[in-house]
Amino acid sequence: MTHHWDEFSKSLADKSIPRRQTLRLLGAALAGALLSPLGVKTASAGGPGSCRTFCNQYPKSQRSACLAACQACSGDTSRLCGSSSSFTCCAAGTACCSGYCTDLANDFDHCGACGAPCDYPGPYEDGACVDGHCFYSCVEGAADCGDAACTPLWADPDNCGACGNACPESAPYCNQGVCSSESPCSPGLTLCGDVCVNLLTDMNNCGACGSVCELDYCGGGECVGNYPPGWEW
Repeated sequence: MTHHWDEFSKSLADKSIPRRQTLRLLGAALAGALLSPLGVKTASAGGPGSCRTFCNQYPKSQRSACLAACQACSGDTSRLCGSSSSFTCCAAGTACCSGYCTDLANDFDHCGACGAPCDYPGPYEDGACVDGHCFYSCVEGAADCGDAACTPLWADPDNCGACGNACPESAPYCNQGVCSSESPCSPGLTLCGDVCVNLLTDMNNCGACGSVCELDYCGGGECVGNYPPGWEW
């Protein structure tokens, strides 16, 4: 502080020193006078004291690891992450969610905030977290044809090759985006949506497309409550 006042006094005596520099020296002298009694540090880090306070909440066996990680964070306890005997210092711009460091700007399970997952994408849809917001788009070859869901243009007979292009009765199948009279499925299989399934055994299409079997298994196109003899997964 004495150094700053000495410099300011010299500037007043020396008329050749510009007025702007003299004012800067006055500001430095005043700042030194105000901050010195308070013991204010120039660094914003929490320091060893905050580390000890934070780490004391853990059992003694874990405090050494906690203190080491806290010191690596320059005392910024908000960047500490982990539990038990494993602690780490999250990089600037990341957050600790569920025990690991993550970037909230692009984490699908913590998008914009810890514990804020994006909804799982629907069929024929991709999802992503971008700048902390959830975004969805149709996969290549699929499109939103007005029902707020992505439809496969290569297999949907109501939107075959393009939205609104319904296949006629003479060619009821949509095969690679083209209406066809021949099913794209092998003999014994049925086209449900864009997947060929066996209606006799498929749990999600038991006996008919979309008929989900709630019992033990699908046999002969019917849901059955008990496994047959010799049944193996």
